[in-house]
Amino acid sequence: FDVKQAIIDRLRATKRKNTERVIDYMEQNGFFTAHCGRHHKYTGGLTSHSWQTYQIALRLNAERCANNPNAQKLNEDSIAICTLLHDFCDCSGMRDLFSRGKHGIRSAVMLLELGFHLSPDEYLAIRFHMSLKDKDSHPLYDDAKRSQLRYIVHKADGISAHLLNGCEDPDTQQENDEDFASKFVSALETLGITVVDCET
Repeated sequence: FDVKQAIIDRLRATKRKNTERVIDYMEQNGFFTAHCGRHHKYTGGLTSHSWQTYQIALRLNAERCANNPNAQKLNEDSIAICTLLHDFCDCSGMRDLFSRGKHGIRSAVMLLELGFHLSPDEYLAIRFHMSLKDKDSHPLYDDAKRSQLRYIVHKADGISAHLLNGCEDPDTQQENDEDFASKFVSALETLGITVVDCET
């Protein structure tokens, strides 16, 4: 399974304006070979983490619908954009330029600078994907707190980073990928989340 190609294909499927410009930037600035700053510390770790976060967010969205039939299902293109690009600024070592927790706003700004349109909700989801802790005085705090998209991206990111943290040895990464489904279910169960697919 080619995770890099899967990410590219999913981004293209959104048909969002300037998607190719974003993909070109990812290719040219090491997104697909970078590791994350504090987890998934191996070549390609950022790619694995981004794809994991996307897959987890889809399941969390399905779980949300299953538990509340009246809940409006979140747009899956928005989920894809926010999860696959939430750490966009980790391209080319950009994370080293920002203190912990600041890369959310930098990722959002970099995407906008490339002409990639983000809806207000998508901006909030990327901007505040780390946490809302100590941000109650921020003018966007209330909007971010109400955003279900932001909440799901935040939770999915945390599950991938802390419960499905990739190994540091790339030689065992294939084994990790093959075992991902069982580890994913176990991780959700640890959080008290039952995996139930949402009917479309």
